[in-house]
Amino acid sequence: MVSRRFLLSRLPLLAAGGVALYAVRDRLPLAPPPMVFDQGARTGWIGLPRNAGLIEIPGAVGGRPIRVAVDSGAQFSAIDRTLAERLGLRRSLALPMVAYGVSGRPNLAYMVDLDLALPGLTVRGLRAAALDIARLSAITGRGFNMLLGRDLLRGLVLEADMPAGRVAFRAPGAAAPPPDAEVIPLQSHGGAPVVDVSIEGAPLRLMVDTGATGAIALSEAAARKAGLLAPGRAISSAQSVSLGGLSFDRIVTARTVETAGLGLRDVTVQIYAPSAPAMMPEGLLGIGLLRRFRFTLDLPGRRLVLLRPTPMVVGRPEEQTS
Repeated sequence: MVSRRFLLSRLPLLAAGGVALYAVRDRLPLAPPPMVFDQGARTGWIGLPRNAGLIEIPGAVGGRPIRVAVDSGAQFSAIDRTLAERLGLRRSLALPMVAYGVSGRPNLAYMVDLDLALPGLTVRGLRAAALDIARLSAITGRGFNMLLGRDLLRGLVLEADMPAGRVAFRAPGAAAPPPDAEVIPLQSHGGAPVVDVSIEGAPLRLMVDTGATGAIALSEAAARKAGLLAPGRAISSAQSVSLGGLSFDRIVTARTVETAGLGLRDVTVQIYAPSAPAMMPEGLLGIGLLRRFRFTLDLPGRRLVLLRPTPMVVGRPEEQTS
């Protein structure tokens, strides 16, 4: 699923934040491709660009430097189609696939095979979808030309210290979280990592999407379930860009959002019209929320670990406790 939804203030390709969902027409490998760390079982810290909005890291394909966006909303990794052609990447024998964004039109993609070099980590024989990523990154003012999806994250643990602007990858393992961390169990929705969230008392399941630049995005049905489109609610609009193209989404403020031991107030919520309702989760929990924390996204261990030094109640700056 590739969810690149940007608010035109957000970065990746979804209109609500998230990567797009891939509906595959052939059988793709379920196991992560071979990955080799340069030293031990962990990369060093990898710095993030200032004001990136997403987790963007340097990489290389065929010796050519590229920018990679880490996207847990993407079912499979993807590379810009034009770049794939310039590099002469070999097309996979797999049949074409259809790529869906959270909203907009579906896109036809083909698969290529490549070797990917990341700081401290090498991935051999990665099968990636060839999509028009450059156009999306250009619209949002970014320079990434590849998405690192769940096909890789299923074999890695992502450690992100967002306040310090750095991330690292490590091999799966039973590392104990700090005692003051919030550990949120991850469920599965069609293979996507989802968490149970209450928005103004309504129970919802949101996909954890590091490719979504916003905090929370909901489908129209989920927003109605939470009462966010009830008469009298203040609603504005914002232009967004997703894999399926440009669109206008409604913007509302959720008075309360709760998950595990985390409580939030006055959270901006983006409401989108799903492109494929049967395939999409109820909504997305994006990097706009996760960037407040040091977090560990552990897909092999089926958990999201959040850590922040301040009390676990956040809201507008004037409402936060010091």
